[in-house]
Amino acid sequence: MSTMKIWDLHMTYDGPMTEEFAEGTKRLAESIAQEAGVIWKIWTVDESSGDFGSTYLFRDLAALETYKAMHVKRLAAIGVTVTSDHVFDIMEDLSSITNAPLREVV
Repeated sequence: MSTMKIWDLHMTYDGPMTEEFAEGTKRLAESIAQEAGVIWKIWTVDESSGDFGSTYLFRDLAALETYKAMHVKRLAAIGVTVTSDHVFDIMEDLSSITNAPLREVV
């Protein structure tokens, strides 16, 4: 098993999708890109329900836990509710067969 970890996060946001919100999420993305231990993040949305999601790849569990503690508070401060989150180990042998971009980051 890899020391890298996946964090799968599901959220809701009941506020308006304004230009200001879009600009704020862009600044948030730029900030996340600079966080220690974050290798990448995929942003997802179901516009019909207002549900959002994120899947992150972290270098290790310590980096994930440090980031998670800060980020959940930051999300709550802007009106985003975390509905579920899970931390997963990566099965590198099977993931490599299905072309997961892990070799570039090890």
